[in-house]
Amino acid sequence: MSGYPFLTLTGTARERGYQYGSQVPELIKKNIAFYRTMFEGFGVPWETAGKISKKFEPFIRDYYPEALEEISGVAEGANLSYEDILTINCRSEILFAKPDGCTTFGILPEQSCDGHTYLGQTWDWLKPARDTTVILEVHVEGQPKILIAVEAGIIGGKGLNSEGIGVCLNALSTGKGGLGVPLHILYRAILAQTNISNALEAVTQTQRAGCGNFAIGSAQGFLMCVEYTPENFDVLMPIDKPMCHTNHYLSPLFRPQDTFKRDLTETFVRLNRLERLAYGLKRPFTQKDMWRILSDHANYPDSICSHQDPKDPVTRRFCTIYTLVMDLNERTFCITEGEPCDQKISSSSIYKYVIN
Repeated sequence: MSGYPFLTLTGTARERGYQYGSQVPELIKKNIAFYRTMFEGFGVPWETAGKISKKFEPFIRDYYPEALEEISGVAEGANLSYEDILTINCRSEILFAKPDGCTTFGILPEQSCDGHTYLGQTWDWLKPARDTTVILEVHVEGQPKILIAVEAGIIGGKGLNSEGIGVCLNALSTGKGGLGVPLHILYRAILAQTNISNALEAVTQTQRAGCGNFAIGSAQGFLMCVEYTPENFDVLMPIDKPMCHTNHYLSPLFRPQDTFKRDLTETFVRLNRLERLAYGLKRPFTQKDMWRILSDHANYPDSICSHQDPKDPVTRRFCTIYTLVMDLNERTFCITEGEPCDQKISSSSIYKYVIN
């Protein structure tokens, strides 16, 4: 087990939430304090953030009503207000269009040494998030079991399920948001599915609140990038090369509207480096190859393995919070504590979980 708390959640939605909140109340409070400070730094008082989050509530209720029951349970278990927990679950939409960084990487079965499908990414964000990350194993009756990495108090995140469906995310933006389903709720709906086409529908058949790219994979040998805005989406699926994505739109549908390409220009450098490393490998990929590529330091500190740059404003001082690599066939979920640099890869700082 890693230094991240590992929680197994069972029972009804309310019971699952209560188990979650009662086991890590201090981490949830710490996460709320982090976002309270962040929101206020961008001119959004916490009370205002709470009012904004309530606007998403009807869309969540129509789309995935159990999510609101879980959120209520988390609040009760942690002895916090429902509004506080709802707010952190809508945190991406409240601070919509603020820069964020991640590098996503997928390997098709014909490209891997063992015929398995792999999906992984770096999660680049502000360093305090490293201290509030938890791992959840969630059991919902009638649905696949799921294994996810989340910020404490948030109910959806990157991970995989017992049917071999995995999901990662790249933050993207066209500078426009709207009312709809927040991305952390979309995560949960994706991982409730048993095949990749239904996972795609979980994103495309609803009103979305923001923008992004869900990288979705299947143990049946499929990978896709689902780039979306509130109004539209596009699906990019690799055929004969690894799947690579950073923080700018690749679909011609959205390129003219892209705002992150201006605010986070190093996304182009990361994508170029990732593609050169991934496309240049002349033999089948091993999992070690994925870790090596996701640990790359070219263009340091704005590299694939990202490190804080003291010259950046505090609100833009990103670093890799964790890196994860999932073998969708074996249902394994491997995650680091902090940056996945080579010296860490050679130590005991990669932790492995299995979902059956």
